[in-house]
Amino acid sequence: MALNKYMHPRNKYKNNPPDFAVLAKKYPDFAQYVTYNKSETRGFINFKDPEAMRCLTCTLLKEDFGLEVEIPNDRLIPTLPLRLNYIHWIEDLLQGMDDVTKEAGDSGKVTGIDIGAGACCIYPLLGCTLNGWNFLATEVDPTSYTYAVNNVSRNNKQDNITVKSVKRDEGLLKFLNEDESYFDFCMCNPPFYANDLEAQGLLPDRGSERPLPSSISTASEAERVASGGEVGHVSRIILESLQLQQRIGFYTSMLGKKSSLKPLKEMLKENGIENFTCTEFCQGRTMRWGIVWTFHKDITLPTSPLQKKKSKPPIRTVVPEKYLQHLMKHAAQTGGMQNTRVQLVSSAIKQLLGELQVPFQECAPPSPDHSISLTLTPTENTWIHNRKRRRQKSREAAEGLKHVEQPLMLQFDTPEQKEQQPNTKMEEEKMEHDGSHVGEGGKSEKLDDTDSKKMETSDDAANGTTSPGKRGASEEAAHEEFLFKACLSISMIDKGIVMEMGWLEGKDKDGMNQLVCYLKSQFNKV
Repeated sequence: MALNKYMHPRNKYKNNPPDFAVLAKKYPDFAQYVTYNKSETRGFINFKDPEAMRCLTCTLLKEDFGLEVEIPNDRLIPTLPLRLNYIHWIEDLLQGMDDVTKEAGDSGKVTGIDIGAGACCIYPLLGCTLNGWNFLATEVDPTSYTYAVNNVSRNNKQDNITVKSVKRDEGLLKFLNEDESYFDFCMCNPPFYANDLEAQGLLPDRGSERPLPSSISTASEAERVASGGEVGHVSRIILESLQLQQRIGFYTSMLGKKSSLKPLKEMLKENGIENFTCTEFCQGRTMRWGIVWTFHKDITLPTSPLQKKKSKPPIRTVVPEKYLQHLMKHAAQTGGMQNTRVQLVSSAIKQLLGELQVPFQECAPPSPDHSISLTLTPTENTWIHNRKRRRQKSREAAEGLKHVEQPLMLQFDTPEQKEQQPNTKMEEEKMEHDGSHVGEGGKSEKLDDTDSKKMETSDDAANGTTSPGKRGASEEAAHEEFLFKACLSISMIDKGIVMEMGWLEGKDKDGMNQLVCYLKSQFNKV
């Protein structure tokens, strides 16, 4: 239940999980699936038993929402906490678009579309019961359609919920062309998979460390598989939304795989849809994702609750005294003694970043305690497998293919050097690294070797004004997506020099951790 603390705050099961022992006493049909601990005070069910799961959903719907439903044996059994998370998210989105939807709607009542209602017709029944919403629900499977209609009638919701049978290749445009009504939202829980092999787990769509499902799936083929999987399904909704525009207030979909977010967000951007966001649905051991977009540009969509979590503190590293003495000794030999200890460390780190071709810019320190601060925006990981590259260069040099490179000579930002040698090239360092990195969880991992590049640096890079290599920082950032954006600060604390690396944004947090490890290894080489 590790994810329950991230459930939607209004989800009734967040801090009040079902008591199976109490439910068993009240509902005899459910009691047959409940086992107890030795004191018979706590009940348990087998989540891999489809009959137990079906009975649990029906029992909770009756107990907590007064809904009577029938779910066939060979159709998807909806889990209630997950469906509630989606409904509550729709509530949040409606609050942000309240003024817009009131102006656009013909009546004061919220009306939504559920694409693929399923046999239970769970979303329309919950939305209508909790909030009084009206629904147009569509369903492609004849069996599921029949059960959905019966479940709506069984609960006397015919005036609020219309279930429409559609063909598999019919989208929103087909039936909305027959109805010119305005809809406040559409929602969808599409099939996750693109084919049966993927649905049966015969294709590697799960990470090796991801736990196996804790419950059983009874979904039919139509509920499991769609052309192109969930990405293909939602992509078709995106294309239709380009024609429907503001006929629907906002478009949403649940996603079963985090990897689906990236291609869908890219598709939204490619089609000029800028107002979109994503969220997470957390419950039990399961996480799902939600994506929403709208053509109302003046509406601010709510951010994910997980994005609002307090950011992790920066990684702090104390610069070894031995390394400081090395820098001071070299400064005395090269006339850089007027630099402070912080400036000496800063110059050395800038040079290391320059040789790694890591773009950086000086910025205002995040706090008065920090003397120097840099914003890093690397576009590729150049700090992995440096020892392997060094050995390769050594072999090439021994074979006479290349000249052996000269040792690194540190350069410092002295006024004399800036005046006398404004265009001096820095020499390349022989870098050595063991090729391992420490991830966020502290686990040491080996990465595959990546294509190496010959690193060219200039003293402009050492001064932080441009990106090292062939292009400047602004040009690099404009043409390549950065791996991450981080703030690197150097300061003096208790007579010692401390380097801190803090995450800002990006897609490769492990890469930032690896860079910190690399810099630490350079400190300890002296």
